Amino acid sequence: MSAIIEMSNIVKRFAGGPALDDVTLHVKTGEQVAIIGSSGSGKSTLLRCANHLEAIDSGRIAINGQALAETDAAGKVRYKSDAVIRSLIMQTGMVFQHFNLFGHLTCMENITIAPIQIKKEPEEVVRARAADLLRVVGLEHKAGAYPAQLSGGQKQRVAIARALAMRPSILLFDEPTSALDPEVTGEVLRVIRELAAQGYTMVLVTHEMGFAREVADRVIFMDQAKIVEEGAPEQIFESPKSDRLKAFLNAVL
Repeated sequence: MSAIIEMSNIVKRFAGGPALDDVTLHVKTGEQVAIIGSSGSGKSTLLRCANHLEAIDSGRIAINGQALAETDAAGKVRYKSDAVIRSLIMQTGMVFQHFNLFGHLTCMENITIAPIQIKKEPEEVVRARAADLLRVVGLEHKAGAYPAQLSGGQKQRVAIARALAMRPSILLFDEPTSALDPEVTGEVLRVIRELAAQGYTMVLVTHEMGFAREVADRVIFMDQAKIVEEGAPEQIFESPKSDRLKAFLNAVL
């Protein structure tokens, strides 16, 4: 099975130091990967580099076999043209921690705006798809509602539908339940669980250890800007090898 995301030897620095220090992550088509670790370990930055919300300082990123960014012989990162970047980024659907819905648009409008304006798809086709997606996330009755009229869990489910509306090859979830009250976390996890069962390729940054163990094909543990350990969920949670992973699991489980 081919790698749909290839991130090789990624370095990303912020003013306070490295956020990613020689990180390599390859994700196969149809694979569900969970990334766990303490706050500030580099998990979210890795996702943001994958879809160009952050620019890398060195390394290589490719999506579906096509390079997004590469480091040349002089050590300088070269990103592809804006047109190539747009075409590659449209293959990724991002679900953020804080929803990022447009407050002045209804749920239907939030879901349809990008396919209509960016992909130039016919409005009637996109609206029909959006209606189907609202049914998938259990919110068909909220099509005309505005974000301010929704609970946190409902907002996140709309955000998932919005990501799916672009028909991406890859779904990226950046701690999708961390801003939610515990009683509504389950409704969002249910939708993600169903998407995983349908075979979507997804990379999920999460603090929900039980969910990572249940849904992921592979779990990656990050600490201090590096991937410290990775493997099948049983290996990571039942037989951790590194002292850092053992300490992390002891703290969160």
